[in-house]
Amino acid sequence: MKRTLFVLFGFAAGLVGSSFMVPTLTAASMPTVYLQDSDEDQDEEEGTDLEALTIGSKAPAIDVEHWVQDGEGAFKPVTKFKEGNVYIVEFWATWCGPCIASMPHIVETQAKYKDKGVQVVSISDEDLETVEEFLAKTVRGEDEKTYGDLTKSYCLTTDPDRSVYKSYMQAAGQNGIPTAFIVGKNGMVEWIGHPMEMDTPLEEVVAGKWDREKFALKMKAEKEVSIFMNKVVGKLRSGNEEEAMEMINEKIASSDSDELKNQLRSMKLSILMQTGGDEKEVIQTAREVLSGIKEPMSVNNLVWALYEMSVEGDLKDKKFLMELAGKAEKAATAAAKDQAWMILDTAGHLYYAAGDLDKAIEIQKKAVAAPGSDESEDVADFLKKLLAEKA
Repeated sequence: MKRTLFVLFGFAAGLVGSSFMVPTLTAASMPTVYLQDSDEDQDEEEGTDLEALTIGSKAPAIDVEHWVQDGEGAFKPVTKFKEGNVYIVEFWATWCGPCIASMPHIVETQAKYKDKGVQVVSISDEDLETVEEFLAKTVRGEDEKTYGDLTKSYCLTTDPDRSVYKSYMQAAGQNGIPTAFIVGKNGMVEWIGHPMEMDTPLEEVVAGKWDREKFALKMKAEKEVSIFMNKVVGKLRSGNEEEAMEMINEKIASSDSDELKNQLRSMKLSILMQTGGDEKEVIQTAREVLSGIKEPMSVNNLVWALYEMSVEGDLKDKKFLMELAGKAEKAATAAAKDQAWMILDTAGHLYYAAGDLDKAIEIQKKAVAAPGSDESEDVADFLKKLLAEKA
């Protein structure tokens, strides 16, 4: 059976030159394409004195070269922001899949707030010809609609000299697209994030209920954690697993955030599992991590990875394996109908590894009978193996 790669909380980042899989601390649940400027761009921008842009900063003027679409005449090109209006300044590119996937949501957002003083300004840094060629293409699955048709309700622009990119993205330390900046009624930056996650902030900004200071503190805390995680990843890349573990343990002990502690424990467990760490520490950390996971398939992915540790001889505690089997069995009852068979199969393997052949057979029979189990011959084959061993 082909298993899902061990991923905690749905986030993973492969470390270059390493086999480690560790959870990232990205807040956005939607895909983002990360950018890396060319050496030429870096050389050109080296020494540029950009004023830092953050929550509460005065939003820079928009100096866009080409206004390709204007909401079918509904909007005029803007440079300075009008008092009392709200603006969404969004950065995208024609080659960016997540940017294109966000377009229907941006269309809906502009339609919803068109009469409430909200204007979307979507900015690419590509040349005009590239953007126009993209807009002439048909939307996937809709042969009679082009991307130009799809996005005609909001302002879509391109700025090849990247002046606006520098004053927004670079100044704010953002290196992934799509990224949206909400500019409030007084011209201040109220929110920065993925456009698929801006619904609540935008609604509150428009209604005058947005707590800018609270979000600024949250964003600052996330940035500090991101910097810390990057340092840990750097230690792992250079082979200093022991130092990385010390950093993680110290941060867990000093943090008062349960969310951060859960993510740090996930990273710690990943390291322990992939380095064959101390069994008692693996068990303790796994229990802590599992206590914070509710989604059935996430439970399945983790307990299967622990089962594989037992196969490799790095996890021998049969009592703990029985405990994991019980968690998998419980998760199967809460899973979607077409997923239960896989989680039951995991439970069957764990009961077998723990030495309870009869229970393994009982659960494996349920796995074979569950809808969707015919997707993998391995489920029935494992049951045959168990029955043969019982005979």
